[in-house]
Amino acid sequence: MLAGALAVLVTGQISPDAAIKAINPGVITFLLSMFIIGAGFESSGLLKVSINWITNHARSGDQLLALIIVVMGFLSAILMNDTIAIIGGPLVLVLADRFNISKSGALLALCFAITTGSVFSPIGNPQNYLITTYVADMSPYLLFFSGLFIPTILSLGIVWIVLRPLFKSAGQIPSQHEIIEPTDNSSRKVIYFSIFLLFLGVGMKIVYGLTGIGLSIPFEWIAVSAAIPVILFTPDRMAILKKTDWCTLIFFAAMFVLMQSVYDTGLFLDIVHHEGEGDIIGILTAGILLSQVISNVPFVALFQPVLLSPGVSPSLVLALAAGSTIAGNLTILGAASNVIIIQQAEREGIHISMRFFCRYGIPVTLVQTGIYASFLMVFPM
Repeated sequence: MLAGALAVLVTGQISPDAAIKAINPGVITFLLSMFIIGAGFESSGLLKVSINWITNHARSGDQLLALIIVVMGFLSAILMNDTIAIIGGPLVLVLADRFNISKSGALLALCFAITTGSVFSPIGNPQNYLITTYVADMSPYLLFFSGLFIPTILSLGIVWIVLRPLFKSAGQIPSQHEIIEPTDNSSRKVIYFSIFLLFLGVGMKIVYGLTGIGLSIPFEWIAVSAAIPVILFTPDRMAILKKTDWCTLIFFAAMFVLMQSVYDTGLFLDIVHHEGEGDIIGILTAGILLSQVISNVPFVALFQPVLLSPGVSPSLVLALAAGSTIAGNLTILGAASNVIIIQQAEREGIHISMRFFCRYGIPVTLVQTGIYASFLMVFPM
């Protein structure tokens, strides 16, 4: 992505001034803050606490898979899927080892869970957050929750059904035994406070969206307020900054530049405008397929002129969010969170091939597409 951004700058397809203006500072600030919180969560020892909790509540492979899907799916809706990809990778690898199941299968469950779980939240993934910046006149939480929560629950159930065979060999761990003894980390209270601020800000946002009472705090301000304590008060702040996913931030900054250049040339605009005027199935299909080529966030960025047009249909917005998000279940290239998890696996010597991913991802995506399309057409917003 960076090479593409540099190429359009060098060839004069976009001016340096236009390139700087193309970068969305709110999105970059939001991502940076969430990555800092995620790195702090891992460094604080709360990862070990989470492993112990899941271990003590999973008595079978089916229960373990359900806990991974539910916990990671709903955490991604609150803390963003890329953040949970960073936190959850080491967690599920330990769980896979302790329960004697396929590590590739456990990581696949994490990929599908955080991708699917993030669909119904405006801060569940970068593309949803980007959509909310384009349709600011709509109440994002009310819109996403009312239109996408039920089909997302059903879609998480599909993940459980499809991946069950990979968890059949799970062995039982005695509930009274803690797999990993939690360490006494002084930064844990800071992380608790940071997460409290995050939930408080999101709660205020929801209340304002539903009732109009209180303050409508921008998402990036909420994330920054939660990240500041991590930077100021944790003793290992430098280690946390080193763990922050700077490469993904470079990816998004470069993506904004490259996609602005693509938009200026008119490439893809005929497809985007055609689908923007089309039906729910067409938008979902375009989101799933084109996100494999240019990734989901750039695809949503190209939809900006359609989303900013007067009287944009809420159903169109939700179809765009759903399609561009569940694209991450089709192939590894469909979501940045997949790439983060796959890179973690490679560092541990675990290889997840595209063939293995698609063997389970294709049926999951096909059924989920049917669920979201049916719900949005039967219950239009």
